[in-house]
Amino acid sequence: MPAFQPTADQFRAFRDFNHDGPIAQVNLLKFKDKAIYQPEDPEFEDGSTGQEAYMRYADAFEVMAEEAGGQCVFKGKAERFFIGDGDWDMVWINQFPNRKAFIATLNHAGYKDAARHREAGLLHQDLVVTHPVLAEK
Repeated sequence: MPAFQPTADQFRAFRDFNHDGPIAQVNLLKFKDKAIYQPEDPEFEDGSTGQEAYMRYADAFEVMAEEAGGQCVFKGKAERFFIGDGDWDMVWINQFPNRKAFIATLNHAGYKDAARHREAGLLHQDLVVTHPVLAEK
């Protein structure tokens, strides 16, 4: 089912999970063909694609994440499915030292303004939270 935001239950489960170490978030992203900004936005009807709008968000998010200790580790165009199927435009992976650093990014003073670009350009996404697993010997 296409999603845009986590449910309250999903956010609580993320926040309260007992792993307190590093996490990586794998974002599978689908963009709108044309960005849909609000009339009060400077970009309203500027002809931006959904991807162009979303990249404004992504660029700002990466700066805020770095301030909280996070970093982008991969961003790439979805080429094709080798196993399975789906319809994604981009894969974006961010790494954080812990869950608190990600939440701090969402609470950053600049997040609300950046999020308007996400809303304008994003059709839907899946976001998978991961944490390191050491192979048992």
